[in-house]
Amino acid sequence: MKKKILPLLFLTLIITLINTGLLMFIVLKDAVNAYLNRPIVISRDYDKGQSMEKAIKKNKPVIALFYTDWCGYCQKFVPVFKEITNDKEIKKNFAIAYINAEDPSNFVYTAQYDIKGYPTLYLIDNIKDKKELVNPVDLFGYNAKENLKIKFLEFLR
Repeated sequence: MKKKILPLLFLTLIITLINTGLLMFIVLKDAVNAYLNRPIVISRDYDKGQSMEKAIKKNKPVIALFYTDWCGYCQKFVPVFKEITNDKEIKKNFAIAYINAEDPSNFVYTAQYDIKGYPTLYLIDNIKDKKELVNPVDLFGYNAKENLKIKFLEFLR
């Protein structure tokens, strides 16, 4: 009889652990922690983009995105920004600059534009000597993509 009770007790324990979620936690905690603590590197995408120097040389107005890799808001804004900057009308009229604010080579720009938070988006027209800070609220609002495109094109006027 002891031989039958032990497996039954073990099975009951397993079922109880499954029901409480504890077994899933024990089994998956390392995988979940590895996933949650993985570094999300935005600059890997942007390293292929233009620096501020290259963007300015195009003699077009510049959309300058100041970001950091660790910034959760930057990570959330990246897909929207990519869609906007891939728009034909935006590509035709603007140069796009990606500025990693933690890169020492970009400190001159973070100081020049007084960057205090991320993401920060500036519209810059050196020919007309004009610059405009895009309100951070506009980056995440309803219809942000459409509203930002309108704002960018209005900047050209």
